[in-house]
Amino acid sequence: MGSDGTHLGHAAARAGLAGNPSDALGGAALAVPVPGLWAEVELSDSDRVSVRGPAADEHWPSVTALVEHADRYGHEGGDRLVTAAIVTLRRYARSGEVDISDSPFEASWSSNIPRSVGLAGSSAVVVAAMRALSRRWGMDLSPATLAALALAAERDELGVAAGWMDRATQAHDTATLVETGVPIVLDGVTAVEMAPVVVAEPFELVVAWDVGGAAPSGRVHGRLRERLDAGDRLVVDAVAALLDAARQAAAALRSGDRAALADAMETTRGQRVALGALDPATARLAEIAATRGAVATSAGSGGAVSALPSEVDGAVEVVAEFERLGFDAIVVTVR
Repeated sequence: MGSDGTHLGHAAARAGLAGNPSDALGGAALAVPVPGLWAEVELSDSDRVSVRGPAADEHWPSVTALVEHADRYGHEGGDRLVTAAIVTLRRYARSGEVDISDSPFEASWSSNIPRSVGLAGSSAVVVAAMRALSRRWGMDLSPATLAALALAAERDELGVAAGWMDRATQAHDTATLVETGVPIVLDGVTAVEMAPVVVAEPFELVVAWDVGGAAPSGRVHGRLRERLDAGDRLVVDAVAALLDAARQAAAALRSGDRAALADAMETTRGQRVALGALDPATARLAEIAATRGAVATSAGSGGAVSALPSEVDGAVEVVAEFERLGFDAIVVTVR
């Protein structure tokens, strides 16, 4: 049943290195966590189920009441990511006849991940909430199951056009290669191949973003999915190239081949340009990185990039250039 009390869940942002956005198109993607950007959810005993975020005002007498509310009205307001996580995990537990506590609690969440710039801020809240819930309810979730349930919370409960890369990377909390071509069934849920990547040598990556370039990822993925389904040869070929780039990047991390990683990232950027999937804000950030010798590609779908400096110790210079031009940037050590 698990124990009541106070329970904390945490999830980092993620930055794509290669293959994106093909995780939404039946291909593959490689991404890494960004520890400096995160979401947290804390659960505390209360006399009612409530969510306390920037503008929380709804509450329920029990978890069952919240599930019934979601069945009737769906998920509303800015805290819907947390309520969707609660409902999805509760339904999963009951489908497996897991006895969990129905006692009410307050869920408090916070995040410093910039919104809608392609760093997986929404999925981080869901994963963090599910980690806190699984601790409260005494549930032992594998990373792959956690990723699948987090995806279900957004896709099924909220109707968001989401993919696997974000949740897989955040659930494993390490560099992760996701291949979506062959679905698998794991712990009663449908998932895809998710392979944590052991990095041969730690290296520094720069993640930069432009809050003015924020845009929902579904705008890009939806159009590309339609073109792929219609047999558009450009999209079909690009997905194949992006799949190869993701695998090449994963192999480069395993072997410590910095040049091969840079090549895979450059291929990814080029394919996104060919697909019309590199928005102006992201393209501008990639150009800035290039002025300091770094190879950069979109970190997701929005105004953010992952940039690999040309020199092992070149991250500070790249960050300084972004900041000089008014953009936010941090150094991520990939381990």
